[in-house]
Amino acid sequence: MNFDWQQLTDLQFWLEVKEQLAAIGPLLPFLLAYIESFFPMLPLFVIVLFNVTVYGNLVGFLTSALGNILGSITVFMFFRLFIRPSVVKYADRHPRIQQSLHWVSKQRPSVIFYLAALPLTPSSLLNMFFGCSGFSSRSYILAISSGKMIMISMMVFFGYSINEISENPLFLIVSVLGFCFVYFVSSWFNKRSGVDKL
Repeated sequence: MNFDWQQLTDLQFWLEVKEQLAAIGPLLPFLLAYIESFFPMLPLFVIVLFNVTVYGNLVGFLTSALGNILGSITVFMFFRLFIRPSVVKYADRHPRIQQSLHWVSKQRPSVIFYLAALPLTPSSLLNMFFGCSGFSSRSYILAISSGKMIMISMMVFFGYSINEISENPLFLIVSVLGFCFVYFVSSWFNKRSGVDKL
């Protein structure tokens, strides 16, 4: 059976795909957001936008947030339980690792919260480095969870804005300005905190 590539330009085709994906239920959007924590090259924004478009704002937000938060906690706990002993053992021989662990050890939970709330922060690095450090697990989990809730909320709003552009173009202007603002704040805070040097 040959695939008709002209279908990709047919609105009805995409509406049918959307209905088929929606019929699968919330497990798919949850897994997509969860897997992103293990493979940071996957675009979280696209995943959130997909979830919101297919499943609606509320379900898209909840599944994206829960999936990504649980994924981050899983990566953090994996590095804390299985990788940290080796890292601590060999840190004295690797100045780069020692420097990174020192940076992590002096951070406050509020820094983690702000970093997690900014879309351009490499959260996979946060999960790995804080997992390898002696930083409090409870404080990290609370901070990363709160920050990611804020970040994904912004992504959901941007996705909602895209859906509403045809009815109210003002959403496009607000979204673009908001994205630019978040981009510059994220870049500035990453440099100020030192996470870009990890």
